[in-house]
Amino acid sequence: MALKDQPAYIIKMRAKPGMGDRLFHLATVGMAKSDSSDRFIMLREDADPDVLWNIEVFRSVEAKDGYENSPLADELRDEIIGLLAEPPVRIEAHPYSAIPVLPGDSA
Repeated sequence: MALKDQPAYIIKMRAKPGMGDRLFHLATVGMAKSDSSDRFIMLREDADPDVLWNIEVFRSVEAKDGYENSPLADELRDEIIGLLAEPPVRIEAHPYSAIPVLPGDSA
């Protein structure tokens, strides 16, 4: 699938004070277990270590849908929601470019 056709999310989550480490841990473990993307980056705000930004690029629409409807997603959502100080922000997007180019990134 062409990189520009791969679905992506930009997600911002703010943990309750002192819960940032747990949020980052759960989000990172969830990304590894989901096996639905080859690319993600988790960022921690310098000014507020309880704020997580995640940019995730799914392999395909099917991979995204499969993850979103999985028991793992339900389990992570339930636990993560309890850690948040405010509702998460999720922006649907598609990548324009990325390095490195991966084997699945057809032209």
